[in-house]
Amino acid sequence: MSANGEKKSASGNLNHSITRRDFFKGSAAAALGAAALGSSLRAAETAAELTVNGLPAVVFGRSGLKVTRISFGGILMTEPAVLSHVLDRGINLVHTAPGYMNGRSIEAFGKVLKTRRQETVLATKVMPGKDLDSALKTLNTDYTDFIIPPMDSIEEISRPGLREEFEKARQAGKCGHMGFACHTQSPELIDKMVELGFYGLILMSYADTGNPAFIDSLDRARKAGIGILAMKGLPKRAAGNPTAEERALYATLCGSMVNRLHAHTILASMGSFQAVDMYREILETRLSFHAPNLEESYRAGLDGSYCAMCDNCRGICPNGVAVKDIVRFRMYDRDYRMTAYARTEYAGLAENCRAGACDNCGLCENVCSRHLPLRGMLSEAHARLA
Repeated sequence: MSANGEKKSASGNLNHSITRRDFFKGSAAAALGAAALGSSLRAAETAAELTVNGLPAVVFGRSGLKVTRISFGGILMTEPAVLSHVLDRGINLVHTAPGYMNGRSIEAFGKVLKTRRQETVLATKVMPGKDLDSALKTLNTDYTDFIIPPMDSIEEISRPGLREEFEKARQAGKCGHMGFACHTQSPELIDKMVELGFYGLILMSYADTGNPAFIDSLDRARKAGIGILAMKGLPKRAAGNPTAEERALYATLCGSMVNRLHAHTILASMGSFQAVDMYREILETRLSFHAPNLEESYRAGLDGSYCAMCDNCRGICPNGVAVKDIVRFRMYDRDYRMTAYARTEYAGLAENCRAGACDNCGLCENVCSRHLPLRGMLSEAHARLA
């Protein structure tokens, strides 16, 4: 079956009581009612008219490709069987990078894509050029639909020659569309992406959705034909064996991102069969389940705990410490349990940008939108990752 192939969806009913074992089975729309969901439910019902493999799907921006509303993030994956299970369960947009799990993720992808590439829409976190060529070889394919290298500033996305490098790779038949992965929630950066005209998608952090200017810029980008792939909008610890309430929280957050926060699809990290099955069950609800109290409680708990990727601390350190990057690497270590990957990323920083250069002045804490104890977090990261 092709990546955009259709299969008739089985119908069912969702019981929205979060205390029941079969929480995700059935029709959420009937149980919750239009009065509870309002415009969000209507948006979900409209999206449900388009399906891939019987699952709710969307046309991903100007690419024209149909993708499931939840996508597979391979950052936690090391076993080919997990990706095979993802495809068996109907999710079609899949994403990896050469550095994930110290290369084991992309190698596992290659083993599966050797025979199942036609079932996927493939996104690869690489720059055009030699990095792309190497990744394609490991992936056992000659083409990736999207390349999304990490870039977090207007200077990076505007680099002279970058567009020409992408066009050369595209014309050689190695990639279809270029975007970038971004941990900076900057409306100015998003508007610049639209202005440049050659980016077709963005993998954007949804760590903080409380900034109206940021959300409005996503709306403008989507209306301009940019495909929006949301990341970091879910609980940081990967879904393993979640409780009913945790399942309800995941379902609520997924629904919010696609129904009111302008995401075409959500990149969910899945490292186990259980995680894959949970996200499949969320898709079966047509992403219409919503428990506002759970969402409010979750977002309130982020204050003082997790970086909002607001970028307020960029350039604030007089010694040049890369505060936001180090806090993110700490998250990979502590929350994703990806210590080897976090250490590799940390080692990639120039020595003067590492946390050892921090002199405890506290300027970063003064500008932090989430009031994080950044000095302590930097010290901990350096002790664990250096």
